[in-house]
Amino acid sequence: MSVSFRIEQVAEIDSTNKACSLRALAGEAAGFVFRADRQTAGRGRRGRNWSSPQGNLYTSILLRPQRPASEAAALGFAAVMAIGDVAEALLPPGARVQHKWPNDLLIDGRKASGILLEAQPGFVVLGIGVNIASHPAYTPYPATDLGAAGAAPIAPQALLERLLAAFAPLYESWERAGFASLLPAWRQRAAGLGEAIEVRLERETLAGTFLDLEPDGTLRLGLSDGTERRIAAGDVYLPAMTRG
Repeated sequence: MSVSFRIEQVAEIDSTNKACSLRALAGEAAGFVFRADRQTAGRGRRGRNWSSPQGNLYTSILLRPQRPASEAAALGFAAVMAIGDVAEALLPPGARVQHKWPNDLLIDGRKASGILLEAQPGFVVLGIGVNIASHPAYTPYPATDLGAAGAAPIAPQALLERLLAAFAPLYESWERAGFASLLPAWRQRAAGLGEAIEVRLERETLAGTFLDLEPDGTLRLGLSDGTERRIAAGDVYLPAMTRG
């Protein structure tokens, strides 16, 4: 089904995801989008802090998908595909835009965005942060921002509007046909596909070959002993990506 987006903007909030979830619990309809100029308690995946100075995009989208809740993780893949489409249009020719599993956007091997997907009964909140004008200096993974990568200047609100326009058809495709309809396009920009990667889990670190994704987005990792591991959540590190 199609979704109509409605943007509400504030100067400052603790967390756009938290604010969006509260609105969802109060009965807000799907398509509500909350954007803040800055966050005081922004969150990333696995409980990490998300640095949120003014000038970047911090937003959360409320969705009430018709597909089973078990499939909601695919929305993170759809979101990073939309961010990639928008970024590629802003960046100079030759800039390398990639998806790092599960839903990070890389520009020339450096992370430029993050996604935090939170689901509760009856709704999903899709939190998105995009580095436009600045990026943190000390991160586990090399970071960048659109400006540093040579992109044409763009305001957070304008970037959000482009992002929603790119996300809408991907969301509708997922609602109609599931993640299988998005997977071929995601693969085209997949970082490390067919190459050696490291996957850091909560209690172990695995090294192997990124074989492919399952239809539900699970990563297939080929190990040196010839066996495979299916990984639903973890942090992927590419050996070729070094801090420069």
